[in-house]
Amino acid sequence: MEDPSRKAALDEIKWSLGYRGMCRFRSGTIFLQPVLKNFEYAMTLDTDGYFPAEVSSDPIAAMHEGKYVYTWSHLLPDLPGAVRHFWDHSLMYMKMKGIDPRGTPILRQFVREEDVQWNYQLYMNDIEIVQLDWFRSDPYQDYFRYLDSMGGFWLHRWGDHAMRTIAVGMWLPEDKVFEMDVPYGHQNYCRCSGAHPHLSCVREEDVGGVPAKWWICAGEEARHEDDA
Repeated sequence: MEDPSRKAALDEIKWSLGYRGMCRFRSGTIFLQPVLKNFEYAMTLDTDGYFPAEVSSDPIAAMHEGKYVYTWSHLLPDLPGAVRHFWDHSLMYMKMKGIDPRGTPILRQFVREEDVQWNYQLYMNDIEIVQLDWFRSDPYQDYFRYLDSMGGFWLHRWGDHAMRTIAVGMWLPEDKVFEMDVPYGHQNYCRCSGAHPHLSCVREEDVGGVPAKWWICAGEEARHEDDA
């Protein structure tokens, strides 16, 4: 990374070089690590991700029983500046491989019909479960090698969640992708399980708990008790 032109480009964004290296690692080479070779599944939970209520079902068991390849929790948009040129290069890849950018039901969730542009929505993979064999093999690794050759992980912080989303959309049918239903909190995001519809996300400080800014799934009774 001694090229002055590259150094200038790197200075334009806020994410550290180490963070961008992590995004690249988690996009492709993580799946090829020898430590994972004897495992069928891998689950990610970020160090600042947590469960704001009891987890009443096992998403890994559900994934195994349903023969799913990818399991996700929630969708959020990425920052356009962090994925600069990502979609342009992905379109080039699809053109080379004869892939319709809106040719699958999943891609149609993420790619607008009117201009064939990505809407920046993606599977957030601060919590996810992957079936490792598929992510170790082509076509997934071929797409990673192509994107890696463009340098965007280093130059723009292309995210592993962005690559994961488009790869899943290109090649996996809907019946191989599973939305896990677990309570989950991460930074400014929170969801409570559909198994407990009477619970909703509140900050710990709002119900007299700690850490103050962490999320908890609480019912109306708990919130009213704190108000009292």
